[in-house]
Amino acid sequence: MEVSFSEKSVLITGAGGSIGRVLVNSLIKNGATVYAVDSNDESLQDLRAGIGADGKLQTILSDLQSDAECENVVKNIPKLHGLVHLAGIFEPDEMIAGDTEEVFDPVLQANLRNIYSLFIACRPLLLRCDCSRVILTSSIAFNRGGYSHTAYSAAKGGVVGFMRSLARREAPKILVNAVAPGILDSPMPANMIAKRGIENVLAQIPLGRLGRASEISGVIEFLLGPNASYVTGQLINADGGMSNN
Repeated sequence: MEVSFSEKSVLITGAGGSIGRVLVNSLIKNGATVYAVDSNDESLQDLRAGIGADGKLQTILSDLQSDAECENVVKNIPKLHGLVHLAGIFEPDEMIAGDTEEVFDPVLQANLRNIYSLFIACRPLLLRCDCSRVILTSSIAFNRGGYSHTAYSAAKGGVVGFMRSLARREAPKILVNAVAPGILDSPMPANMIAKRGIENVLAQIPLGRLGRASEISGVIEFLLGPNASYVTGQLINADGGMSNN
């Protein structure tokens, strides 16, 4: 059953990615106004071209690199029902000299530090709505430890700690939860899948297939909707059963 998001406004980071595109489309279809943030202008242009949202879609180009940049993102937004943080990078590390500056620092910035800054900027807007929502993105890499992605695994673990703390601090006005996707049929894990071999990857997934972006978007929509009004501080694993292995 579809849920109406009429008169609701949602800010989505990483909106030009695989999950973001599906989520933006669905929310707008169900009446929401969406502020779509991405660091890639071409992705935002494609999003606008594909949706044609008649004023329901506002795109914002930003890398969310600083408090000032995050304040700039929200400066023209009057209030928010939801904040969905999908932005992030998936970079491997070799554990060699130089990786701290070249891998760890940018991965922590792009996956964890930016949501700290963005929440500070969004908090006053979220408090203007009743029972507003924040949904963050962790990963199967947090639950199992991403092979050759140590910095990424650490960042996604940090997201879960951030979510759990924030859920306690902000209740009951703001509900805060996280989703931990498994390995999706999307561009982000393509190099990792090619390196490990698709057969080896699928052998680790009890459901025997890669996930779909729509299957993650659906969980996020549930957390944004009225049926999740008693859910906060939770990590929902949407990984085909991998975290149970």
